[in-house]
Amino acid sequence: MPKSPSPDMYTRHQFCPDLKPGEKCFRVQRYNEGNFDETFHEHVPSRRISLDSEIEVLRALVGHCDGWPGTFILNSRLNNRRGGPSRYPSIVSHVTYPEAGVLRRYFSSGGATAWSDTVIAPGSFRQQVFVRRKR
Repeated sequence: MPKSPSPDMYTRHQFCPDLKPGEKCFRVQRYNEGNFDETFHEHVPSRRISLDSEIEVLRALVGHCDGWPGTFILNSRLNNRRGGPSRYPSIVSHVTYPEAGVLRRYFSSGGATAWSDTVIAPGSFRQQVFVRRKR
């Protein structure tokens, strides 16, 4: 029986319950016949990966999980100058704030989407808000 669509299917604001301040959560989903299948989920200490490396990892994960051959991966990094091989499709990227205190970087192409979540404001991250009821 096929899985029912996730309520977060279009926003992709799926929260990792294991995310903690001081680490980055990397995830990849691949679209497959109406479903999004998670193909990768790993955590690393934030201090162990630079922003440039984080972006390169996300780009590589998208190409790998979308089944790009090595030549496509190489050609996706070419500049826009004329001559030589054609540049393979661009990877779409954007930044969101899916929950309080968290920054998310998305990269996608074809049927694969990779993202990383980083806690940028530990004081706001997953704080419970208590509302006092009137009696």
